[in-house]
Amino acid sequence: MHTIFKKAVRGETLRVINQKIDSVSDGKGFEIIPPPKSEEILKDFKKTLTSECGDITFEDGAYVVIRSVTDKGNRASQAWHFDNQKKTILVVLRSTSGEENGDILVRPNLRRDTNSLFMYTLTKLFWTNPISWFIFRRKLIRDKFFTRIPLEAGDVMIFDGSTTYHGNLPIAAGMRRSILIHSDNLFEDSFITKLFHALNKIYLHKN
Repeated sequence: MHTIFKKAVRGETLRVINQKIDSVSDGKGFEIIPPPKSEEILKDFKKTLTSECGDITFEDGAYVVIRSVTDKGNRASQAWHFDNQKKTILVVLRSTSGEENGDILVRPNLRRDTNSLFMYTLTKLFWTNPISWFIFRRKLIRDKFFTRIPLEAGDVMIFDGSTTYHGNLPIAAGMRRSILIHSDNLFEDSFITKLFHALNKIYLHKN
């Protein structure tokens, strides 16, 4: 399902990484920094991160993004989805407190592992769309359907993003920032996977 390492990254390491990101980030709303910019920002910190937590790995071909969310980006952070990769490593760089603090919400094994591109596409379309997002943004439904995983700055979570349906709680104040390391791509060379990537970028940059 998922594995959590509490306080795996030291406070000083978090401070210098956040300082570097702050120098290139607008700090507003919902911001995704994709490769190659994310790789440039993190290149001097990868060795430190992997030495402090041996389960943090930057594999060849990994898709690494830096994600920052404030209260102005709540709509995009609640775009529930499956990842296009089997393995997701979540490194929390900055967290906030309160009931609505942007914690990750998960529904493990909502879909099965599959070697079928057709089933992969069908389940992706069924669960990842504006209608599903609208339904699961209703608090009563959301709280019954998902499991909340409390994570603070320095925590690391590893899970199968391809079978775990996930998103985040809204944020009332402050910022939540994470590094997301995606690896083991599904149907990497298929047209539909490339289309999903393109649509994700369009949606996230609009929100």
